[in-house]
Amino acid sequence: MKKSIVITFLLGFVCINTFAQKVIENPEYGFNSLPGTITKVELLDTTTVLHFHLKMHPGGRFFIPKQSYIQDLKGGDKLFITKARGTKLGKWNAVPESGENIYSLYFPKLDKNIKTIDFGEANEGGDWKVYDIVINEDEDVLRLPKVLRGNWMLTDGSNQWHYGFYSKRAVIDKHIWNYKSIEAKGKKYTIVLENGSTIKTVYAKLLKNDKVEFGENRKKLQSYSLKKVNNPNYKLVNNVEYTEPIFNLDSTTYSGFIKGFTTRAEQKTGTMHVNNAFSGHQDTYLIKIADDGSFSVKFPITHPQSTFVRMPNGAYSVFVEPSKETFHCIDGKESFFMGDCAQVNSDLQALEFIRYFNHQKTRKNIGLTSPKDYKKVCLDVRDKELKALKEYASSHFVSAKAFQIKNIQIELTAYQNALGYGMFRRSLKSQNEKAKSVENKKPFKDFKVHEDYYDFIPKDIINNRLALLSNGYYFFVNRLIYADLFKVNQSSRATLVEFADWLQKNNKELTVEELEMVEMSKQIETPEIIKKEQLFRKAYGKVEQAFYKKNQDNTKAYGDYLKENDLKPKHSHFLLNMAEYLKEKGEILSDEEMKMIEAVKIMKTKEEYEKERVFNETYGKVKVQFYNKYGKSYSDMSSDKYYSDRDNNIKAFFGKSDAFLYDVIRFQRASKRLEDYNVYTDDELTQVQSEIKNPFLANYLAVTNEQTKINIEKNKTKGGYNVNQVNKTEGDELFDTMLKKFKGKVVYVDFWATWCAPCKSGIKRIAPLKETMKNDDVVFLYITNQTSPEGTWKNAIANIKGEHYRVSADEWNYLTEKFNISGIPHYVLVNKQGKVVNPKMGHNPNAKLKTIFKAEIQK
Repeated sequence: MKKSIVITFLLGFVCINTFAQKVIENPEYGFNSLPGTITKVELLDTTTVLHFHLKMHPGGRFFIPKQSYIQDLKGGDKLFITKARGTKLGKWNAVPESGENIYSLYFPKLDKNIKTIDFGEANEGGDWKVYDIVINEDEDVLRLPKVLRGNWMLTDGSNQWHYGFYSKRAVIDKHIWNYKSIEAKGKKYTIVLENGSTIKTVYAKLLKNDKVEFGENRKKLQSYSLKKVNNPNYKLVNNVEYTEPIFNLDSTTYSGFIKGFTTRAEQKTGTMHVNNAFSGHQDTYLIKIADDGSFSVKFPITHPQSTFVRMPNGAYSVFVEPSKETFHCIDGKESFFMGDCAQVNSDLQALEFIRYFNHQKTRKNIGLTSPKDYKKVCLDVRDKELKALKEYASSHFVSAKAFQIKNIQIELTAYQNALGYGMFRRSLKSQNEKAKSVENKKPFKDFKVHEDYYDFIPKDIINNRLALLSNGYYFFVNRLIYADLFKVNQSSRATLVEFADWLQKNNKELTVEELEMVEMSKQIETPEIIKKEQLFRKAYGKVEQAFYKKNQDNTKAYGDYLKENDLKPKHSHFLLNMAEYLKEKGEILSDEEMKMIEAVKIMKTKEEYEKERVFNETYGKVKVQFYNKYGKSYSDMSSDKYYSDRDNNIKAFFGKSDAFLYDVIRFQRASKRLEDYNVYTDDELTQVQSEIKNPFLANYLAVTNEQTKINIEKNKTKGGYNVNQVNKTEGDELFDTMLKKFKGKVVYVDFWATWCAPCKSGIKRIAPLKETMKNDDVVFLYITNQTSPEGTWKNAIANIKGEHYRVSADEWNYLTEKFNISGIPHYVLVNKQGKVVNPKMGHNPNAKLKTIFKAEIQK
């Protein structure tokens, strides 16, 4: 009797405390931005514990804000974190070499009837969010049994993903389906789905070892698993590499589904970034996410290649092909693919671990690393990655196309890294020059890079069109054309004879007086004199530039002084005249400037200076008028000369006069003009096309030119942007006046220009944030100056939503002084009261900007 009473009491105690001790292993949850998973939820009598397992890059770091919280989906107060185990709160945590972090966060206890909660980070420093963590499933909603939920892949070794069954929806055949009915008979299930008026029936049969058979025909079911099955002997039908031709000017469709997406997510857009190796810039396309998590975007493309996708919960690499569709299911940090490129994408995803180059470590030591040692590091990493690829492919199935693409990618990445040696060292040298103290400078040793450093570049790459299968080709070409080996000596200037020849070749007719001036210039622009000028610029070029920059006001004053007194310059060289003028004013030149002036005096003989004086006296005014008349043409000629010299250097290195790579480089140069909405006339287009040997590229240029014309017309009717006029004010009043109309709103100011590639890249990157915050009290203000041609600017801002100013040169100078702008883009943050709270924001990801803007809005 006593024994039965005790048992009854214990059973009652267990029932009372069932909720108090509830443990949910691998809980189901929806849309999230975690770089890992929530592995367990514990509901204890006094607390709630969430267990996390993160997978991140070794050497990185993460931050858990002190105001992390959980909250009932139906509302109520946020329950803030009380403690953590396995990680630190409010401090940066290092990611270990394993790349894995396991920790637990503790919160106040939950109500026992709660069904769903959210996890979030409420304060600055965190942006992780997990929506719809299921605590108790809603029995009133038709849900798929847990045993059938998940992303099911074939067990034949292909690991092809055919079925995505989730609690409320399913993904099959690149479509999203709702459950109409679910019938169970023992281990067999009949699942009826609907998509609009379309009905689909799927049959399922549970097997051993967590496998399930699925199919739309009861008699033809196939075996599937939630885990990948390794079968290196799997035979894929038509398993062949890509072969030429791969170029096809068409469009591709990227569509998909974000599992668990919720309308409560703050960001409802993503972006697709396509590296266009032919134009040399990155094309960006907006992805709008529907309420059910589906998305689709169609865009033009010229060949199969990997693209970069940014979604609200992460970034992904996706391979696409012209005229084909790629369907991408995003389940947390995992990706599953359907469609034409499914196998290639799945295999490339499995190979992502083969990436061993440590950029952080290599850059850290670049100041003391010799060219030989740096190149060895790059090539050793390449060899290690190629070996890992072969080893993986020997024990796992990898499609021929994916193996080919990864192989190309590894090679091009190695070349790209090795070509970056000079660029990285220049960057470090520049940082050291700006350092405020010796202690802040990093160790740096001078090394000379000889031509044999570049022997890692295979000569046949110049005609390897298949290299474009990897988006690494885009970066390789960029690094190649800016490599130190191919640098052009820009200390030489074009002579009047060379300029006149160029003008005449471009159908410009010179006057008799201009031709006479050009003829006489041959006496003062001999090869010997030009060589002397080159040597002078090499020795004193930087000093001369600094001198003119420092004496801008004095230079103008000197010119006014000559005009007012009707005087002619005493010396033929302007620096000598300026030195005397400054001396008369009592200005003292630095030692370097004095050395430069002395060098000018002996640069040419007295006879040469005399001839120069006579020439200036005879044709000085004609020369000024000539350069005023053809100023834009001189800039075009200088560019042509620079590119011609650089291209000749590249051709000399590879030892061939014609190659596909040269056509790509020529196309990039031609497309820069179209970026500025400056289209080619028929004659101009024909001329440029004649310089491009590849027929596809020649035609692609014509298509791009025509599309630019269409875009110009479209821009005339676009909205979403506003052009503002500047009131005539100066100094601090200027900026205050420009900001006056935006009082009461947070203003993010972007100083930019149409010719600035990083500016334009930043503007594209922030576009999704503007869409997300379009209903918030934040203004995106863009300010440029007269260096942005008005026509180009007007076409450009039609695609940049926000407020715009194009200020005068003087107004720009006031603003650059106010904010100490040394380069663009330059970002400034202004609060709702019109006060500058951050005069130099630097570059920030959208998530961080959003946090900053929200904080300012709430003040």
